[in-house]
Amino acid sequence: MDPKIEVLKELAGYQFDALKRTCDGVTEKEADWKQVEESNNIRWILNHLARISNISIPRIVKADPEYMPKDWPADYREQHYAVEKLMADLEKGGEKTIKKLSTLKAEQLSEEIPLWGGTRTRQTGLFAYLGEIISHKGQIAMIRGNIKRRREKDPAFLT
Repeated sequence: MDPKIEVLKELAGYQFDALKRTCDGVTEKEADWKQVEESNNIRWILNHLARISNISIPRIVKADPEYMPKDWPADYREQHYAVEKLMADLEKGGEKTIKKLSTLKAEQLSEEIPLWGGTRTRQTGLFAYLGEIISHKGQIAMIRGNIKRRREKDPAFLT
């Protein structure tokens, strides 16, 4: 396999594994907690990342902005799924991401594809969405850290 593609696969695998570790043990109450009303909660972030890994990354690999998995609900974004389901969807999305990346050749990374109302290189899209996993994992870690610190002062917080 091409070294560039192998590095992308390794990065994706590492980030999906790190996300899973970061979310280990998240409760339904923790998933819905917001530090401030305007912020995203863990459930929203997991829903967002499930859509990125199951829809957006495959669209970039296929260069098909209309791609939608056959078994994917059109209203997924609006649903209030349990953490267990979101994590299962993310696991499928991570596996799908790595499998789809395996189909690419290095020269395809520089191809211009339809993306975000114009054209961008496939590499730009992949970097952006793999970066989403990284940054949102950090948001989840921050939220969980805030919950932990609140519990140090109030052991009954979100129980």
